[in-house]
Amino acid sequence: MTGKTHLSCGIFIGSSLSIYYGEDIFTSFTIVSLCGVASLVPDICHFKSNLGKKIFPISFIIRLIFGHRTFTHSLLFLFLIFWGLRTISAPEPYLVSIILGMLSHIILDMLTPRGVKLFYPLNVSVKLPIVFRTGGVMDLSLSSAFTIITVILWWKDIYRLFI
Repeated sequence: MTGKTHLSCGIFIGSSLSIYYGEDIFTSFTIVSLCGVASLVPDICHFKSNLGKKIFPISFIIRLIFGHRTFTHSLLFLFLIFWGLRTISAPEPYLVSIILGMLSHIILDMLTPRGVKLFYPLNVSVKLPIVFRTGGVMDLSLSSAFTIITVILWWKDIYRLFI
């Protein structure tokens, strides 16, 4: 999937979480932002990704060590991030936002023919039964759908403020 699709899904999930947690505007903004950024984090191993370009030396080193769609797309990576967030006592809404944002990325990449090394360090690619080409019509359709649903969520939330 493209960065746009990952980001639109992350923002959609973050928006849903902000409604679920019913927090103030600052916390809601933080939840949406964290989830959106976290949805891009697994591609830190790809130095041509949106995030990889911004931290090129780090992403290049991670790519050399692990390769693409391996460690940063695994349950082990998710667990280590979860453990790190628990260790620093991250507030629950923020912890959940980061983990679900990253998980959304992994699941979307499981919709591609290449899949992900979900059980890294085991060299087994995991993909879902239905797969789509990255950058294809379905990728664009998913990105558009996530964006439209997010706008509807925001609109309903804003509309409720004025009634």
